[in-house]
Amino acid sequence: MNFSTPAVIESICQQLRLADYPRSLNRARIDSLFNGSPPYSAQEEAENNIAINVNSLEGTKLAHDARSQFANAFQKPGAFFTARTDMGPVHKRQKYGSIVSREVNKIMKKSPIYFETMRSKFAMLCLHGIGPSTWETKQGWCPDATGIEDVMIPANTLLTMKNLPFFAIFRSYTAYELRRLTHGPRVDPAWQMPVVNSLLKWADSNSAQLSGTTWPQVWAPEKMEARMKDDSGLYASDAVPTIDTYDFYWYNDDKKVSGWNRRIIVDAYGQPGVGGVLPARKTNGVDNSFLYDPGKRKYGSKMSEIVNFQFADLSAVAPFRYHSVRSLGFLLYAVCHLQNRLRCKFNEAVFEGLMMYMRVKSLEDAERSLKINLISRGIIDESVQFLPAAERWQVNAQLSELGLNENQKIINQNSSSYVQSQGKTNPDVEKTAFQVRAELNATTALISSALLQSYQYQAFEYNEIFRRFCVKNSRDVDVRTFRLNCLKAGVPEKLLVPEAWELEPERVMGSGNKTMEMAIAQQLMEWRPLYDPQSQREILRISTLSATDDPGLTKSLVPEESDKLTDSKQKAMVAMGSLMLGLPVKFGVADNRVEVTEVLLAEMAIMVGRIQKRGGVAKPEELIGLQTVAQTIDEQMQIIAEDKGNQDRVRKYSDALGKIMNMVKAFAQRLKQQMQAAAQQNGNGGPDPADVAKIKGIEMNAAVKAKNASDSHAQRTSQRQVQWEMEEKRKQQQHEQDMQEQAQLTQAEIQAQDVKTAAEIRRDRAKADNTPETTTEE
Repeated sequence: MNFSTPAVIESICQQLRLADYPRSLNRARIDSLFNGSPPYSAQEEAENNIAINVNSLEGTKLAHDARSQFANAFQKPGAFFTARTDMGPVHKRQKYGSIVSREVNKIMKKSPIYFETMRSKFAMLCLHGIGPSTWETKQGWCPDATGIEDVMIPANTLLTMKNLPFFAIFRSYTAYELRRLTHGPRVDPAWQMPVVNSLLKWADSNSAQLSGTTWPQVWAPEKMEARMKDDSGLYASDAVPTIDTYDFYWYNDDKKVSGWNRRIIVDAYGQPGVGGVLPARKTNGVDNSFLYDPGKRKYGSKMSEIVNFQFADLSAVAPFRYHSVRSLGFLLYAVCHLQNRLRCKFNEAVFEGLMMYMRVKSLEDAERSLKINLISRGIIDESVQFLPAAERWQVNAQLSELGLNENQKIINQNSSSYVQSQGKTNPDVEKTAFQVRAELNATTALISSALLQSYQYQAFEYNEIFRRFCVKNSRDVDVRTFRLNCLKAGVPEKLLVPEAWELEPERVMGSGNKTMEMAIAQQLMEWRPLYDPQSQREILRISTLSATDDPGLTKSLVPEESDKLTDSKQKAMVAMGSLMLGLPVKFGVADNRVEVTEVLLAEMAIMVGRIQKRGGVAKPEELIGLQTVAQTIDEQMQIIAEDKGNQDRVRKYSDALGKIMNMVKAFAQRLKQQMQAAAQQNGNGGPDPADVAKIKGIEMNAAVKAKNASDSHAQRTSQRQVQWEMEEKRKQQQHEQDMQEQAQLTQAEIQAQDVKTAAEIRRDRAKADNTPETTTEE
């Protein structure tokens, strides 16, 4: 379609508004009932002589309970969503996700505007099933809740919005708001300043005519801007007329780049006074007096960049359409309205039953009866007769109570998906644990199904908010703060793009139902001893949050472990036993290679320290095990070195490994000397050639690794050498402190083991020398 003139857009917007008028009447009735207005109008009250006209507030309570359910489900968790990435080094992805999630949620949680946006959306969801939120600019992250009546959608539009050709948003600006949007640094050039200035002048002149307000310089146009700044409070007040506009969008795929175009026009029909002040700007005879006109430039590639819809649809007819959404308020309006009227009539009957009726024969008797004082004592004329209860009209109390209970039953059944409901049984019979859990499970299923679609639609809004947080050089202060904090915490700038992240909305147990949440938390606490320690701490944390509803207090009572044992560390510790036996161990792609290397180096240093404590002579199997550990560490360092940012880290690891391998080489030499000395004492002529080959191999590998470490060390500056030596000294002191208690206990065992080993070697030599001679004799 051609939307090149304001007249075409204005005509479409008026048609959309007229088509939505009957729906607006229905929404107004729902709003009135659930807002506490009486069920009878003033005209009905006068015509029918209605004595009692009050709202019993069943609907109001249901609306508040449903809003509380939504608020508990979305706002109770400490974060709105969790961000995860599959880009960057594998061992750093969890850290990056934690930083980004913390920084973005910290800003969102502290925003009062977003808090009110969520509250307004919850209220609209409960009453009308639709909660729109819109962004007024392209860079501001926080959306504004927009009334359903202000978002104009064509008929037959599906909830998927795939067949939506255009839509409009009705916006009202004060002179102050319009000036703020169109003045200042980096203003969107699409704003048509001649039209803007004409509207501001019109608002300025109308504000000058307010009662009791006189501006001597009202005819000085050059001072209008100063007045806007000085009297911004007045210009933003209800007393100043607003500038009503239609913000119109349509999907355009005519050119190479498809997307949504935008135009803003002034609502001349709703604001006829403005129409006469707009400049008559024409190009080639065509009216082009748009308030906002970016030309052919696409305002957004997707509709989600402009408006987001949250739905809580209870419609039973598919395919589901925008204007066929059936909300909790729509479905309960009739029965709540009927219940209010029935209660009014019931209370009238109660008041009527409390009144005293008298039978008289004439007007004189009526006057005498009205003068009777029955407060304490009085005299009754024989002409006045009181009507007994048997002669008066009797209300069918059982029928009235049945009607009230049936209506209440209908209300409870149809609101169970949104509010907390309790199973009603005989109060004298105590429920079993199985009955309570069965009722909770049934209610949980209902509530979970109702909130599931809300979680899904809310994820779309979170994605758009996060996209705006990733805009570089944004005008939004919060966005700049977020990016700066992430960069300071070590997140690479190349990862601050929406394509690198996947968002998962945070959910609470029980789908927002406090009763079910506490029941689930109690059950988890009963099963808590059966879980592993890390899961036990998580169960304690979520149970504390369920009891307190305070994320800050929960974090204080159950703080996160700063140095918790990760899966990679635990796997490396377990693998150390196999490596010391000479068995190879492979680590997976998901393992944190940095943590694996650091754990193996620390374990290897402990083993070397133990060997030093017992004299610096290692067993052959210990040397083979240490060689296997060194090869595994070398493999991990090669993988870590693939990231150029880890070069310094790899050099430190290589230096530490070289130091350790120098000690291993010394151990091998001492073992060789010891074995040669033992062989000479026994007259066997020398050690076993196989053992000698093993020792030589270990010496060669240790020498190579020590040489590589020495070459790498020679390339560094002396300052880094000093830093490393200080760090190694600190580690050595820590290690000696850890091993001091064990040294005394193991010294005796080591000496006994050495004696036993020497005896076994002599015995094996003697047996080997005697074996050939025995065979020959046979």
